[in-house]
Amino acid sequence: MALTNRQRKPRPTVENIGETSRVPVDQQIPSVPKKDIKRVANTTDNTSIDFDKEYAAKLRKTIKVDPDIKSLIEIFSDFEGTKEYETLRKMAKYYFENNYDERAQRIISNLQNNKYI
Repeated sequence: MALTNRQRKPRPTVENIGETSRVPVDQQIPSVPKKDIKRVANTTDNTSIDFDKEYAAKLRKTIKVDPDIKSLIEIFSDFEGTKEYETLRKMAKYYFENNYDERAQRIISNLQNNKYI
């Protein structure tokens, strides 16, 4: 019966309150009266994805694909004489440009450009 009769632990108390913010100083928004606040979506001026940006090999990520798709990518790469990641970059660019309208491309570009990774 020890589990049903246990005493509650006291809540911790804070003695020193830190004056640091979770948001960096340069990103803090000045206080505005609540009636003057307007909801505006965050937008970036850069609305295109840079498919030609070079990355170091250390920054590249592994992609899990089916064996037959991996084999096709290897064949395409060997046929063109390029690396597999370059072939995938070309495929992604082609898919992005030909399968989405302008609005969807802007949305995808904003999502990609606002990523923190």
